[in-house]
Amino acid sequence: MKGLVIKSWQINLAGVWSTGLPFTVLNASDVSNTNPGAYAADRPNQISQATLDSPSVGRFFNPGAFVAQAAGTLGDERNSQLYGPHNRRLDVSIFKNIPIGNEANLQFRAEIFNVTNTTTFASPAAFLTARISAILTK
Repeated sequence: MKGLVIKSWQINLAGVWSTGLPFTVLNASDVSNTNPGAYAADRPNQISQATLDSPSVGRFFNPGAFVAQAAGTLGDERNSQLYGPHNRRLDVSIFKNIPIGNEANLQFRAEIFNVTNTTTFASPAAFLTARISAILTK
């Protein structure tokens, strides 16, 4: 009976460790007039470094690095140069098959998802608006 309880356990580990998805800062309106009426249709001009040394939930990139280009022109920001929050997770399962007769098994299983309780955030809203510009000039 002791061997039935102690022996033949199996454990599975499944981990995900990846960088965030790339994103691009966009103008909230069609400044270049290449797609009239479209929302977030074009990229602004980049005037300084957009990445931060210590990004946080409240400030994931430097919005002061971008300004709207002159009306009717295209912005110079590179496409998909910034990356959203990382995705890190560890899932664990343990189980044991217990034979019942010659042709059947009873399986005990315990599964734990996101063992480390790591939060995964979506990519930040990356639209250059007059509101952001006003905040940065204060």
